[in-house]
Amino acid sequence: MNLRQIEAFRLVMLRGSMTAAAEELGTSQPSISRLIGELEASTGLTLFVRNGGRIRATDAGSAFYREVDRSFVGLEKLGHSAREIRQLGSGRLRIVAAPVLALSFLPTVIERFLEVYPHVAVSLEMRSEGTIQRWVSSGHCDVGFATATPDAFGVTSAELYRLPGLCALPARHPLAARERIQAADLRGERLILPSYADDTRTPLDRALRPAGADQVPAVETPYGATICALVSRGVGVGIVNPLAALEADRRRIVFRPFVPEILFRGFILCPQLQQANPVVENFLQLVHTTMKREMATLGVKAG
Repeated sequence: MNLRQIEAFRLVMLRGSMTAAAEELGTSQPSISRLIGELEASTGLTLFVRNGGRIRATDAGSAFYREVDRSFVGLEKLGHSAREIRQLGSGRLRIVAAPVLALSFLPTVIERFLEVYPHVAVSLEMRSEGTIQRWVSSGHCDVGFATATPDAFGVTSAELYRLPGLCALPARHPLAARERIQAADLRGERLILPSYADDTRTPLDRALRPAGADQVPAVETPYGATICALVSRGVGVGIVNPLAALEADRRRIVFRPFVPEILFRGFILCPQLQQANPVVENFLQLVHTTMKREMATLGVKAG
């Protein structure tokens, strides 16, 4: 049994006659008949019954065709995979990201990326800012996403977003009725603030202190997702990166613009000596597209 015999059999089944199959393959009807005979001999199956100039598939022939058709579908998938490998190299993508990006934003990007490139193997690690820069610098990952200004040697960076912070409030909090929250509105409130590991804490202190909202925070944490989780449980109110709002339960927590503006920034980091990588390039195109789309849903401009 060889591919030529299988191809002839498949075309006879699809076209209904040996003559039509011969025309499609650019050969003669006797050649097709010979190939079918050889296939029957090698498989031990009677694939067709012949009645004058007409043929009809036997039950065995129909069953065998179903298996052949599955194999051809598999070959078409292999062809598609080969095209992806030509376009996207080895098909492997290693990502490291800060928590606010790894938990709320990048899963959406990865979902959409794999819809288009299902054979690419993706690794997503959530790490601290320092580890992100070290991994990118050493080439331990293909791309990093940070929220602190990068300063590591051997890293190229580009700003991904510059977003004004949002005030996170329990859904039934009295301040939730307001369109925006002023710093002075937070006087006496139980505050849940970013820790000093976050670049935004110092400018946030500068905004709260003159407004008289300089009480000791109830909770300090560098993780926007944690702030949202605590606010949704009524522990207090907080100031968060808008990306942390993407996966929040809007039945339990609401977000309002905060004044004065506190900017949260995000950066894309790549190894300085990294060769052009179609996988990374295609992924980053989707990152920028998704960022614009997500910010539009929140009514925020990505800066």
